[in-house]
Amino acid sequence: MITASSAIDNLFTLQNPLGPIAVSDREKTPVLRAIYDTRVQLHLRSTDNPPTFIVGRRGSGKTALLLSREFDARNLVVRLSAHGVFSRVQAATELVAKPLVLTVEGVAQLWEMLLWAPIIGRLAAERCAGDPDRAWQILWEETVELREEKAGPMGLDDAALDLVTTRLIAHVNYFDNVISLEKLGRDFRLARRPWTDVIDAAKAVLGARGTPVFVLIDSLENIGDHLERIQRVLQGLFHLVGQLGLRTERAYFRIQCCFPSELWPALDRVSANPIKDFSGRMVLRWDWRDLLQAVGTRLRPFLEQHYPDLLRDLAPHDHARLLDRLVVPNLRNPAGLAESSVAYVLRHTQLLPRQVLYIFNEALHRAIAATKRPIVRGEHILQTVVEAEATLCPEIFSAYKFRHPKAHDVARRLIPYLPFRFDDGYLHQMCNRAAIKADFGLDYREVREMFADVGIIGRFKDEGERYLRAEFAYSLEGQMNLSPDEEYCLHPLFVRQYNSRDALPSARSSKPVYPSGTPEPL
Repeated sequence: MITASSAIDNLFTLQNPLGPIAVSDREKTPVLRAIYDTRVQLHLRSTDNPPTFIVGRRGSGKTALLLSREFDARNLVVRLSAHGVFSRVQAATELVAKPLVLTVEGVAQLWEMLLWAPIIGRLAAERCAGDPDRAWQILWEETVELREEKAGPMGLDDAALDLVTTRLIAHVNYFDNVISLEKLGRDFRLARRPWTDVIDAAKAVLGARGTPVFVLIDSLENIGDHLERIQRVLQGLFHLVGQLGLRTERAYFRIQCCFPSELWPALDRVSANPIKDFSGRMVLRWDWRDLLQAVGTRLRPFLEQHYPDLLRDLAPHDHARLLDRLVVPNLRNPAGLAESSVAYVLRHTQLLPRQVLYIFNEALHRAIAATKRPIVRGEHILQTVVEAEATLCPEIFSAYKFRHPKAHDVARRLIPYLPFRFDDGYLHQMCNRAAIKADFGLDYREVREMFADVGIIGRFKDEGERYLRAEFAYSLEGQMNLSPDEEYCLHPLFVRQYNSRDALPSARSSKPVYPSGTPEPL
């Protein structure tokens, strides 16, 4: 039998010192606790004011932040897979919309009717002292089939939603007298009682318990291809989330869901009332100090298991000293300049935790394979970053595939013509030379906007003795709009992988770019 303790022990291995880099929406709470740091600023902000929409780029930690709601034992937390919940609500919406004129408000009402299913299943699973006898008895009697339902590969919450949605669809197909959602709620039965009565019983139990209820819906990363088909379902969800936050009477549950920021402009256009619907939105942007803290949080249990001597005289949360002990302070970068090792890693990322964890994990593994100890030297970092670029760059383009399907091909064609620093006229000239308009149908202004959006190019800020400083879209609050009067810089993550002319071995020495948000260079 695999216990929670043994599962955690198996997380941190010599091959993967920092454990799993990506978090699944099926991850168990003890595992999440072992790899998640509740002291980072984004978590503290989300605890003080729980967001309804967690918006972040792929690899920004949306899922981990969402599921951390389970850490508070006082919360009743329902986990629903995005694919499952959207598929079920879409099926119900399409069917119910046949006899009815289903407005956005109506779809929101249908969402609420269905989301009560997993909540009711959770409430009936365990009786608490103080539960109203009659109300809890109703929940127990009405959920017999839920308790007998085998979840299989899906979780119990998804299984509850699946059963109620299936039964609701069967009810609508059997009866042809659905004239309103209110009547549907009164007529539909899971067992003997109207579904509205069962919901009222659940509200009575929740009122007695005073339990905060959170319905968590993880991100559907590839939702872009289905936006048009599920537009009405999304509008209903957005409306319900906004409505729950504005109700004067008690809202018995809160919804928290994740969406990729790469798709957010398209989702913003889907909403019928963005200001009201998205008032509780939280956009994830990481501070480099918190990223290093995330590395240290995972590094400590690995060392406790495999190299406890390296933790001697270190305070439990002194992640800065821990990294100083394992990672060489400085290295000599490809330009021949002395540079902070940590800063070198960070400037070859877009400050996403998955990217930073991936590079440090691979560097530690490389060091262990070479020396049997997790002492990372400069050559380990340099080699790891080169290899990591081949993984990280395609992942970024994949995340933007819906909005910018040509970005990867254009980058492969155009970046070899670009130096680290250039102006708008030069970009225009190189787009013409690379036949971007002829072969891809994109004007150079569209290329400029696309490259800025993806984080390939940014705004040149100033020039130091050894480095160029630039800011990129991922570090800004809003969208980056580059002006033709400005100069631009290439992001370091892309220059070697796509053969920027300044990154070639034969190129004259050029000053490397330091993106804003990374530690100051030496």
